[in-house]
Amino acid sequence: MNDMRVVERSVDSNLSKISARNVQVYYGEAQAIRDVNIEILDRAVTAFIGPSGCGKSTFLRTLNRMNDTIPICRVEGMIELDGENIYDKRVDPVQLRAKVGMVFQKPNPFPKSIYDNVAYGPRIHGLTRNKADLDAVVESSLRKAALWNEVKDRLHAPGTGLSGGQQQRLCIARAVATSPEVLLMDEPCSALDPIATAQVEELIDELRSNFSVVIVTHSMQQAARVSQKTAFFHLGNLVEYDDTSQIFTNPKDPRTESYITGRIG
Repeated sequence: MNDMRVVERSVDSNLSKISARNVQVYYGEAQAIRDVNIEILDRAVTAFIGPSGCGKSTFLRTLNRMNDTIPICRVEGMIELDGENIYDKRVDPVQLRAKVGMVFQKPNPFPKSIYDNVAYGPRIHGLTRNKADLDAVVESSLRKAALWNEVKDRLHAPGTGLSGGQQQRLCIARAVATSPEVLLMDEPCSALDPIATAQVEELIDELRSNFSVVIVTHSMQQAARVSQKTAFFHLGNLVEYDDTSQIFTNPKDPRTESYITGRIG
């Protein structure tokens, strides 16, 4: 019981990690996101839910400028990480993505060894001074991703040879190896079986002690299990954002209630 009170107090006292104000996203002339305002907390899991095509993944990708890779995409408004505008021209998107890591829907390990998958980010960002440092980062990252004990004797085997759930945890290890402050996850369990999904969900709960985690999920049950805050998107609008328990038991907007109860979506 005492543990629960500590957890609740630490979440309640969290500071905002990411602030988004009046964010609009366009693909050419088509507007995908309208007037999104949200404060994403540090050291908490925030879930984005909503029907397919509602804009939740599009908005997630604005948080580490992944939309920069789409020529027809345009982002307006202000997004700040620790008070700094991430769309400022002086911000290097590559450096930003070291601070705001991303895990995708389908596990996508590089065609390299398990070791080299995790070592890739620290190497390109020059985060380690020598082989011993790099070895330590690889081990630490695999431990954070709850994968070390399964792969420690075959670090030089190909990452693509792992099971689907292990590959996704390898991708999480790769994302945390650059010591990010925020971890974005775009439906990280949708390609996994129930056992692997449970392992990744347990991992997400552990990761929030070190990171701000934002997860897009099509599963309301998953959002209810892993998150402290939930944002409901519908037709490109952020309809409601509140404590997860509030969203699922007493939503304020009738559209949220309709989605939660299965009448829309």
